[in-house]
Amino acid sequence: MLWKAGRAWLLVLAVTMLLIPGCSIDNHLQKAVKVEDPFASEDESEFIGLVIHYLELPHGEATLIRLPNGKNMLVDTGSAEDWPRLFAALTERKITRLDYVVLTNDLPGHAGGFAFLVERVLVENVILPRPIESSIRNAAPLKAAKKAVTVTDGEAIRLDEDVMLQVLHPSEPLFLSPQDNSLVFQLRHDKLSFLFASAMNEKAEERLLEKHADQLKAAVLKVAAQGSNQASSQPFLSKVDPQVAVILTGKPREKLKDGQEEVLERLGESWVETYITSQNGTITILSNGKDYRVLKRKK
Repeated sequence: MLWKAGRAWLLVLAVTMLLIPGCSIDNHLQKAVKVEDPFASEDESEFIGLVIHYLELPHGEATLIRLPNGKNMLVDTGSAEDWPRLFAALTERKITRLDYVVLTNDLPGHAGGFAFLVERVLVENVILPRPIESSIRNAAPLKAAKKAVTVTDGEAIRLDEDVMLQVLHPSEPLFLSPQDNSLVFQLRHDKLSFLFASAMNEKAEERLLEKHADQLKAAVLKVAAQGSNQASSQPFLSKVDPQVAVILTGKPREKLKDGQEEVLERLGESWVETYITSQNGTITILSNGKDYRVLKRKK
């Protein structure tokens, strides 16, 4: 009889909870679902989707990505001078292990921090463009990583169930400049795409327009070469058709070169919401594969 009385008491308690405002089972489920909604919280630790941090660094470029499965990826490592700031960003998020590090080229502002990174953080896989693998190996101590994976145009790496890294460039060392041989890729999360343009110039853009015009469209564009006017041509921006653009640069707005101002004008004419890390701080994107949200961390 005691177990029947206890069961009856639990039933009464459950009914009472349903009648109390804010304590219904439906409300409880809604709270659980909200962690998948990028607009439900400004705390990235509560969000279970894709999190992209376009880091604010003084000199070079680096983007930290947390995949939905919890793995971490770093795209480029900034310059040697940027290492203290990059290390602080990793430490703040308690990252001591990176599942993937992508080195898009051998330029100091993109690969210069790698030597410092591998001394303090366990790096599982390094992804780099096959056509310029040797030059990157000369610039960065890749032996310190567990595994190096080379990729070329047309190849893809599945990073998570709904996240794919699709390589768009290069297919061969076509140009003399390392910028134009940089690794360019789409990070595709379900229905959303994020284009990483590395440091490429207009020649590489022309090649992309020839070969992959129908694959360039992206919700968010990491602008090439810190907003240099040697890239981000109007034909290229028209094909990408981004809603948001992020320029990674340590220069404040008033110290941007005239060419960078030209790029900002082109983006403005295309009705693109543009963020500059030197002005807006680290830019964070929360994506559930269908919707995304932009968060600014002002300095």
